[in-house]
Amino acid sequence: MRHILVFAKTPYAKTPYDQWLAGSGIVPVVVTAREYAESYSHLPHVHAFDAYDTNQLVEKTALRLAREFAVEAVFARAEADVVRAAQLRELLGLPGQHTASALAFRDKVVMKDHLADGPVDVPAYRRLDSAYTALEFVVEHGYPVVIKPVSESGSLGAAIIRDEAELDAYLASPWRGTSEIEVFVPGQMYHVDGLVADGEVVFVHPFRYLNDCLSFRSNDWVANLPLTRQDPEYDRLVKAARAVLAELPTPPHTAFHAEFWITPDDRLVFCEIASRTGGGMISALVRQAFGMDLDKAWLYAECGLTPTPATHGYRPAGALCIPPQNGVLERLPTAAEQPECVREVMVTGRAGQEFHGGVKSGLFLAGYVVGGDSEEEVAANLERVAGWFSDTSRWRPAPSSGGIA
Repeated sequence: MRHILVFAKTPYAKTPYDQWLAGSGIVPVVVTAREYAESYSHLPHVHAFDAYDTNQLVEKTALRLAREFAVEAVFARAEADVVRAAQLRELLGLPGQHTASALAFRDKVVMKDHLADGPVDVPAYRRLDSAYTALEFVVEHGYPVVIKPVSESGSLGAAIIRDEAELDAYLASPWRGTSEIEVFVPGQMYHVDGLVADGEVVFVHPFRYLNDCLSFRSNDWVANLPLTRQDPEYDRLVKAARAVLAELPTPPHTAFHAEFWITPDDRLVFCEIASRTGGGMISALVRQAFGMDLDKAWLYAECGLTPTPATHGYRPAGALCIPPQNGVLERLPTAAEQPECVREVMVTGRAGQEFHGGVKSGLFLAGYVVGGDSEEEVAANLERVAGWFSDTSRWRPAPSSGGIA
């Protein structure tokens, strides 16, 4: 019997590793967060932890299990696990992404250091080691600037600083961790998602955001819509993603999620890239639109198996993530009520649960993949489903809030 160690910071319904590996002779040994433990409880080897992201017993247990089961590979699809998985592979001499590569895809300053003199435009940036650095950067580049953690995902902790008053407010209560400062880039944001297997880009496709990555700040929805091959930005975004992967120490097998702006003066500017699948409903969208399960294909590549091919050609689709409001959720819309354009649903909350608004762009209360006969119809259906959800869900103020949700 062969074994693979899996860092599983996802519910089983999203990543059924045993089903994916059925018939391969490979058994997953799962390390997961406490909240997902029950969903994996039918598997023979599951170890769950509280405070999963920062609990260093995760690493200790993973090392013990990797040695005990003589695992052949380590798989990790969550941003929090990228470095810990790479360090474990390196320690045990296992194939896959090692630490230097993981840091280049995880630390936004290391990432931009690799790309600064390359073929893709990178905004001016600096590692933010003190308030003095922020002040010097503003003198050199002016406002607005963006300050964000170097290693968070989903726009968590990102702040747009437009003037001195906003800088003072930030400095009075800064992000508690290592950050970077960079010039603010205006424009439409796009993302490019894909898969590298055996050192080759075997799938790549660009998408545009409807609303943007910071919509969760106002408890508003964000959506993803694939570009058609006829879109004037399609080729330049694919070319930019390939160029970024070529400049970075890209591992032989990885999913990737890259973000770019196209500015009002038509410059394509790099934002960031991650060596993992995109958050939110992006994996579900790729599966519905292109017939490819990026997570499953990536897992196969890491295990030395042939990635499963796409099951169908392109079908127009889009993904929608709706964050919670502030208050207690009284009612969720039911499946029987949902518009006929909905193809896939993921709900992460329940009636009676108290929420405190959006936390980060990749986390949501309800996620939908919707279809249509054309990209224009899909875009309209995304707005339609967002409006339907708002109209049919019900909230009441939380006992402690004293306000209206």
